[in-house]
Amino acid sequence: MTDTSAAQESRQSQVAPLYYGSIAPLNAELHKDFKIRPAELFDYATQGNTIPLTVPEFAMVSRHYPILLLGDDLVPTAALGLEPGQNLFVSPEGQWDRGTYVPAYIRRYPFILLGGDDNRLTLGIDTDATSDKPGARPLFHPDGKETEVVTQAMDFCNQFHNAFLFTREFSEALRKADIVVNCTLEIEPTPGQKVQLGSFNRVDEEKFKALPDETFLEWRKIGFLHPIYFLLQSMNNWEVLLAKKGMLG
Repeated sequence: MTDTSAAQESRQSQVAPLYYGSIAPLNAELHKDFKIRPAELFDYATQGNTIPLTVPEFAMVSRHYPILLLGDDLVPTAALGLEPGQNLFVSPEGQWDRGTYVPAYIRRYPFILLGGDDNRLTLGIDTDATSDKPGARPLFHPDGKETEVVTQAMDFCNQFHNAFLFTREFSEALRKADIVVNCTLEIEPTPGQKVQLGSFNRVDEEKFKALPDETFLEWRKIGFLHPIYFLLQSMNNWEVLLAKKGMLG
């Protein structure tokens, strides 16, 4: 199940994060005629079987997807498919499954926050994401002023960034507490025939229950407990992926 692309952003890699091509600061002059995809079109997301998450999303994500912890950094990640490059929740036409939560990382695209030498964050965009499809959204008015698309994107990216920082603290706490284990996803499509689909990290429930009281109380105060409950609950969603793949009897 491991998909290293999902962990790139958390490691501040020099390689563009998943889905992004050529990232540049948004500029009213350079991008005055730029339009982006219609709001409900996710055709760029047909690839990638894992998507990075932030802790505030866990409540919604745990209803639909398994939540994995990838890599040494234990990056929280939604499993969207059982094979590399496979997203079972978006159609070839780019329509996301109705009634299913769309992760913030996907909704944020094509925008992203960029850091400068002065440590200030500015709004960036994937310049490969221009669209001329019906319903495409302009970024600037004819007079050069930002449209609502840009102002909303800046607010959303700031929220995402703050959530990312909190998520990084959460993952570090899990690592230090040593309550995460590696496990293998195995199914039995026919009696006596077992197939391993991959390995991933998850919170070990018994190790979690054995935490010292002081750690438990500290995590309750910080807000780490409920995310762990959602992580554990999300493991029930493997059946959703298996059913969509037609691998359940």
